[in-house]
Amino acid sequence: MDKAMRKRAAGVPTYSVPEAAALLSISQEYLYRLIQADGFPAVRIRAAHGQGRYVVPARAVEQLLDGAATTGSCVESADFTASWRAATSVGAPRRADDHGEA
Repeated sequence: MDKAMRKRAAGVPTYSVPEAAALLSISQEYLYRLIQADGFPAVRIRAAHGQGRYVVPARAVEQLLDGAATTGSCVESADFTASWRAATSVGAPRRADDHGEA
């Protein structure tokens, strides 16, 4: 959590999944499941079809939390992610093999 807070204060643009999970007060495993189900924005960093890792945009974490604080109500991460995807051109469609399909 300390590392995530230092990154947040320094304005670093991404968090690791463990850092983002700590800031959101959820488990790493749950955040990984959300990301893999397209329920939370992330960037997959990997070479070709090898193993890789995810990084989470700091803006996604901040906007999700700010949305709940601003509205004073529950914000659904899936709705947030759909809005995030619609508002950006970065949400390009995935290739079929990214979903584990042939």
